[in-house]
Amino acid sequence: MFVKEGELPGVGKKYSMKTSNGDTIVVVIHYSGKREVYYFEDDSEEPTAVIELTDEEARTLGTILVGALFQPTSDEEKIGFLMKHLAFEWIKVPENSFLANRTIKELDIRKNYGVIVVAVVRDENVVVSPSPLFKIEPGDTLVVVGNIENIKKFSKLVERKG
Repeated sequence: MFVKEGELPGVGKKYSMKTSNGDTIVVVIHYSGKREVYYFEDDSEEPTAVIELTDEEARTLGTILVGALFQPTSDEEKIGFLMKHLAFEWIKVPENSFLANRTIKELDIRKNYGVIVVAVVRDENVVVSPSPLFKIEPGDTLVVVGNIENIKKFSKLVERKG
């Protein structure tokens, strides 16, 4: 990225840069500390927006922009965190399971077992985010999410006869 710097005699300094989408941002720093930020779309002669900032406001905004107050996490970091703490499992409901012919609400799966049913596969159909009134039938495949320990416990319970 190229930043063009120039002197503004009697005023201060001027910095210009092109953004990745072709727009131009110009920052004028006055000797008084005042900042002016001009935003030009494409190669427009007139700015689309002008912002005036005090020295303190500019420094605060700069602190935010450089990530001193907040560092976004990368997708890889988020995925890594989730992979350590979260698991998905596909659990087939046997014919004689205690889950069979009961609703998600009736079973209170989230509260009682610490897992969430995010989808149910029935024959060739997939019900995403089933309602609490959804009735689980033998042969359904539940797609559940939770921590690994709770999913293991729930998987064993599904085998329990009703």
